[in-house]
Amino acid sequence: MMNTKRHLAIAFCLLLFSTMGWTIDSAAVRAINDIEREALFPSRDLIEYGRAAAKANCAGCHGMDGISAAAGEPNLAGQRTVYLYRALKAFQSGERRDEQDLHNDFLNDKALISTAIYYGGLTPVKSPGNIEVPDNSQAAETEEDPFFSIRDAMRRCVKCHGETGNAGRSGMPSLTAQDPEYFVTSMMSYVDGSRSHKLMGRLVDQLDEATIRAMGVFYAVQEPVQSETQGEGDSAAGRRLSQECAGCHGEDGNTDQASMPTLAGQDAKYFVKGMKHYKNGERNHQKMFEAVEGLNEQDMIDLATFYAEQTPRRRDVRVPLRSAEWINRCERCHGIDGNSSDARFPMLAGQDKTYLVSALASYASKVRANTTMHAMSDPLSSMDIERIAKYFASQQPRAVVYMRLPCVENQ
Repeated sequence: MMNTKRHLAIAFCLLLFSTMGWTIDSAAVRAINDIEREALFPSRDLIEYGRAAAKANCAGCHGMDGISAAAGEPNLAGQRTVYLYRALKAFQSGERRDEQDLHNDFLNDKALISTAIYYGGLTPVKSPGNIEVPDNSQAAETEEDPFFSIRDAMRRCVKCHGETGNAGRSGMPSLTAQDPEYFVTSMMSYVDGSRSHKLMGRLVDQLDEATIRAMGVFYAVQEPVQSETQGEGDSAAGRRLSQECAGCHGEDGNTDQASMPTLAGQDAKYFVKGMKHYKNGERNHQKMFEAVEGLNEQDMIDLATFYAEQTPRRRDVRVPLRSAEWINRCERCHGIDGNSSDARFPMLAGQDKTYLVSALASYASKVRANTTMHAMSDPLSSMDIERIAKYFASQQPRAVVYMRLPCVENQ
């Protein structure tokens, strides 16, 4: 069944599997048990039993050779045995579900483990539907602009707010130094009418929330600069007045609250205009109405002057990873190029691309239960998922052979 010349041989001390402690996700990376360990060194009887079980229950979708012909169906040939067994168990228990439903409730553990053994012993090949990625283009594919998918949407913002969100035009707000949460809330207020601005309302209404949030992240990770439009008021008076604002916006206008805007370094003319809009109701915000109700125009100018003089700080927001960086993280568990050497983690190399996209989307939406994969996939954009799947689908899959080695205790 297995030709070691055509497989990658990996040696493990068996004690490692029974004593290894993992805390990432107990269901996904728990230590290999006795049944699973024996599956790494199967007998011919189990292989033949698995062949019969696969023919009766799995070959219709996955083929007897473990290479699926239909897009969206995963290849099983050469898949890591323990992972495959645990996946089958998860389907049987209802922890994982499939649109076509496997109907494997009647299969016992022997049938499940032997099926995993049979498919795990087959020689893997790339899925027939995968698109080849030339070697000289792989680097370009994985080093793309992490904000590429929203560049077109942001072109509408550049004229007023600048390439990086640091507005150079008097009367226009800088978008940097704001938390993405506040950015999303403020943009959506143009749609729901709590901020009155016809142009902004039309522009934002054309965007979905995911794009708006991604734009918020883009502006949050840019280095903010102080506004060139300084105020014409009394900065010292503005500082005294700002004490009433410090609880929400920070002593110097740099707030740590995600839902509150940073005022430090903001355009003074825009600041005054915004305060007037709160006061006259063009911006519907009860707390801000109460805050500005007692301010006269000179007070607003003084406040604007004080805040415009302050140095804005960039928010503590992580720059999104490039696909190459995401792939590197995937390889920590799934092996270089997606060829896992740990029997608990699935091989991704050569897998059907449509299936990989679907699987990542399922983890991101938490349809599949796996806390580690939820955390990994949650920040992924649809473009990230597409490119990660394309990369691993294009790699050459390799099977593994596990060899028994005696464990020698240190003397």
